[in-house]
Amino acid sequence: MAKPNDIRWSRIGRRAVLVTLVAVALWGVSDARAGADVRDLVRRADHVLRGKTTAALIQMRVHTQSYDRTYSMVYWADETAASDKTLVKVLGPARWRGHGTLKIGGRLSLYDPQSDRVTWLSGSMLGDSWMGSHFSNDDLVKETDLASHYTPKILRTWTGRVGGEDVIYHRISLSPTPKAPVSWHHIDLELYVRGADVIPTRQQYYRRAGQPEPTRTLSLSEVHDIGGRTAPTRLTMRVADKPGEYTQLDYAKVTFDKPIPADKFTESALKQ
Repeated sequence: MAKPNDIRWSRIGRRAVLVTLVAVALWGVSDARAGADVRDLVRRADHVLRGKTTAALIQMRVHTQSYDRTYSMVYWADETAASDKTLVKVLGPARWRGHGTLKIGGRLSLYDPQSDRVTWLSGSMLGDSWMGSHFSNDDLVKETDLASHYTPKILRTWTGRVGGEDVIYHRISLSPTPKAPVSWHHIDLELYVRGADVIPTRQQYYRRAGQPEPTRTLSLSEVHDIGGRTAPTRLTMRVADKPGEYTQLDYAKVTFDKPIPADKFTESALKQ
C-alpha cells in the first residue's frame, strides 16, 4: 500500500507535469500568434502602396555618374485574379515614351517602341535593372512578396515620435523560405506602427551571411495621405558599389481598389 507522503508527492508531481504541459501549450500558441502578428506587419508594410488593384502616376529620377534623367510613368496592377497582373508604361520624355513592362502571373515582358519588339524575360532576369535605374524588374512588378517568400524575425523594438505622435518601431529580419524564388540571403526591414497605420521606412538587402554592409538600401519617406491611405510617397534606392548614385520614385497620384479593365493587361496595351 502506498504511503500518504508518496500519494501526496505523486499528486504534486502530476500537477507539476500538468502545469508544465499547459505552459508549453500556451507558449506555443503565444509564439505562433506572435509570428502571425509579425508576418502581418511585414505584409502591411510591403503592401502599403498596393491594393487589390492599383493605378498610379509616378515620377522616376535616375541619378548616375553619367547622367541624370527623369521619367514620367503610369502603373497599373491587379491582384484580384488567379494570376497577378502589372503594367508599367513610360509617358515621357519623348525619347523614352512607350517603353513598358507587362507581367501576367510569372510571365514578364518588355516592350521597346524603337524596335517595336517585345522581349520575354526569364526568371533569372528579374534582378536586372529597369530602364537603367537602380530598381530591378522585380521591384517594379512586385513578383516577390515579402510576407510569403520570407520568414520574419523581430531584431529590435523601440519607441519614437513621428509628427508629434508616439510610434513603435520594429526592425525585422527576413530570411527566405526554403523554396522562395528570391536571390537575397536576407532583408532587414524597418517600419513603425502609428495607430492603425504601418509605415515602412527602410529595407536593406544582403547577398550573403555575415555581410557587414547591405548590397543596396531602399529608403521610404515623405509620408502623406494618398489614395485614402497614409503611406510613404518617395522611394529612394541606393546601391553600395555605386556611391553617389540613386533612383528616386515619387508617387504623384494613386487610386486603390477600383476596377481596371482586363484589356489593360495585354500585349496590345503594352505596345500602345
